Amino acid sequence: MEDRIEHLFQKWHKLGGAVLLKDEDQNVFVESPEEVIAESTAHCRDSGRLTWVVLDWLIRHVDEIDEEKLIEETKKQGDLSVLGVLCDAAHLRRPHPKFERIMTQCVPHERLEPFFHRVARSPLATRLTEENALEVFRRWNYLCNELRYLVDEGKSEQVA
Repeated sequence: MEDRIEHLFQKWHKLGGAVLLKDEDQNVFVESPEEVIAESTAHCRDSGRLTWVVLDWLIRHVDEIDEEKLIEETKKQGDLSVLGVLCDAAHLRRPHPKFERIMTQCVPHERLEPFFHRVARSPLATRLTEENALEVFRRWNYLCNELRYLVDEGKSEQVA
């Protein structure tokens, strides 16, 4: 799993994502951004770092996304509920009609549970996440409290 995520970081680096690498692999082939986003949605719940890289890229590059291709690719190789969370959170930071249209094609997770698998493995982390879960994740049937950095300075409320 870790190799797959590291490979995704290589792809994000080539797409201009905000990811630091120990060594750049010149042999990594980058598909379209839509394919990399879709593949990433299948692994975001295993890596907070990957989640934040994808979210940051979406916020800064929403204009480049082919919505139909993204939905099609995510249905093939990703997770539509994770794509929904990412677009919802990105939309809160940078409202854009593309995010709204993509979210209408996404479905919430089938049951309420912690977004990150590492949180689900810890009873204490799960309890703390349940107590402080952000609404943006709850809308997609996930529990997470790790997006607070998206709040602009000077705003009194948190992203939810």
